[in-house]
Amino acid sequence: MESFKFEEEATVRDPKEKGANIDLEAYREEIRVLVEHMVRLLVDKPDTVTVTTYVGPKTTVYRIGCAKENMGQVIGTQGKTIMGLRAVVHAMTARTGIRSIVEIPV
Repeated sequence: MESFKFEEEATVRDPKEKGANIDLEAYREEIRVLVEHMVRLLVDKPDTVTVTTYVGPKTTVYRIGCAKENMGQVIGTQGKTIMGLRAVVHAMTARTGIRSIVEIPV
């Protein structure tokens, strides 16, 4: 019986897998910068926006932080803005095999 390692390689994967030959760390950083840029365009106080990345064994969490008075602008009416942002991030990361979560701490 084979033994499996659950360590994720940072640069090269099996060519048959999604996201082969992509530097995952650099790609996660690109997505973090993109999320931060999009959120800065949404809010009144863009200098208070921060996006931090937490990388787990299977999941990458993008945590959005901003001023309390801007939370409503990030969430949007009935959560439509944050749901759209989550959909964009999920679509970008799913094609490389990365599972992602966008969260707003309360």
